[in-house]
Amino acid sequence: MNIWLVELWAAPAALGFALLFNVPPRSLGVCCALAVLGHVVRKGVMVSGGDLVLGSLLGGLVIGLAAEWWGARHHMIPTVYSVSAAIPMVPGTLMYKAVQALLGVANLPSPLTGGNHDIAQQLLVEASVNGVKASMAVMALAFGIAAPILFRPGRRR
Repeated sequence: MNIWLVELWAAPAALGFALLFNVPPRSLGVCCALAVLGHVVRKGVMVSGGDLVLGSLLGGLVIGLAAEWWGARHHMIPTVYSVSAAIPMVPGTLMYKAVQALLGVANLPSPLTGGNHDIAQQLLVEASVNGVKASMAVMALAFGIAAPILFRPGRRR
């Protein structure tokens, strides 16, 4: 299967979250399209040498800008489109790996001896790296979808 076709799976995920959040039926297609667009941008950044955090930031920014444009055009709040489109971009695999590593540390025998100490140290490093990457990607995604709203010229403060 083509690696770019996998990005189309963002649409059903966004559709599920949009239905969960009671998005109006006329807006469901836009939510799906924005999710695919955000995923494609993130994948493009990662394929061209960028990392997950930069890809999430740019993907979220594209979602936020497109949601702002579409919301103004159809007199809807941009958050209706952007939140359900951005949720499938949350890096769940990294979060899962971080929790799994922490559970691995918790399952080690209580008095850490030589070999167990090295395993615990390796698991803690793995949990920390995956947790930090996932947290930074989520923060970048949140900033990306919020930036067009926060930095819009002429916005009343």
